[in-house]
Amino acid sequence: MRFFLFLFLSLCTSLFTKPIETFYGILQVEEPVLLELIESKPMQRLKEVHQYGISFYTTHKEEYSRFDHSLGVFAILRMKGSSLEEQIAGLLHDVSHTAFSHVGEYVFCAEPEESCYQDDIHAWFLEKYGLGAILKKHGYAIEKVLPKRELFPALEQELPNLCADRIEYNLQGAFHRGFLSKEEAIEIVKDLQFIEGRWISTKPDLIKKMVRFSIYMTKNCWGSARNYLESKWLGEAISRALHLRKFSRDEILFGVDDDIWSRLQQIGDPIIQNRFHRVMHASQYFSLVEKEKADLHPKMKFRGIDPWIKKGERIERLSVLDAEIFKEYHKVKKEMAEGWAIKFNK
Repeated sequence: MRFFLFLFLSLCTSLFTKPIETFYGILQVEEPVLLELIESKPMQRLKEVHQYGISFYTTHKEEYSRFDHSLGVFAILRMKGSSLEEQIAGLLHDVSHTAFSHVGEYVFCAEPEESCYQDDIHAWFLEKYGLGAILKKHGYAIEKVLPKRELFPALEQELPNLCADRIEYNLQGAFHRGFLSKEEAIEIVKDLQFIEGRWISTKPDLIKKMVRFSIYMTKNCWGSARNYLESKWLGEAISRALHLRKFSRDEILFGVDDDIWSRLQQIGDPIIQNRFHRVMHASQYFSLVEKEKADLHPKMKFRGIDPWIKKGERIERLSVLDAEIFKEYHKVKKEMAEGWAIKFNK
């Protein structure tokens, strides 16, 4: 009798468990709320929103989507034993990105460098797009799964600390850029532990490859003058298209990159075409000059990370233990603080 009961329970478990493939391996997920959220239209939409936004079309063509990233964040939290609420928050944390991700800030924010539009609209987006109903169905409220540091410190931390979000986009990004092998990325995740509010590594030689990636991408992609201008110009093209009623606001909020991109190209408006040409040939339109000669001088966010390392009984920042990393880290941090002195070419 016990054998048949065990067999029945095993069959029931397998029927309601689904393998979810992530960058870090296959996870067996049985919680109905997670399975329904992963299969929902808003989450599936993220498969067509590129992690690097406009850079996918110009300089960083990695096949790495917001969906890949979101599943990766969820996987890291699950592998480390975070609460179900924190796993939900991690899974959904980027679902409110507009088409082209942070380009949305150049469309909808007065001061895009100071804003994170997708965070500002996150709760509204969850309700508007039906995710609130899914959460409520399974006994969860939107306000209980918002990705806030005070609620979910494993998911969100201030720079230069690691957090699940920052760990994931730096690891998977480093893999795509050749800074890390997939095996090294997985080894880093296995080694990392979240202890008393801090992500801690015991593998400084390995994790500094990820740190160097964060420094490289800050200077060459996320915080570069070119990425800033491309995002600004694409934002101006989208704003113009909205003004001309070629798109609705909802199409940008809930749309996908390739659709908006191809439709923009087909609009004959000279302003849109000018901005589109600038995006695709950005290096022809600007130069970096001395500050007093600049037309524009944006200061970009420094996204370098400086992980906690456990060495014996000591826990120190990597930059304290590694002089080369200290030098590289602070060099680019200073450059971001000084900003880019941009002169437009006529």
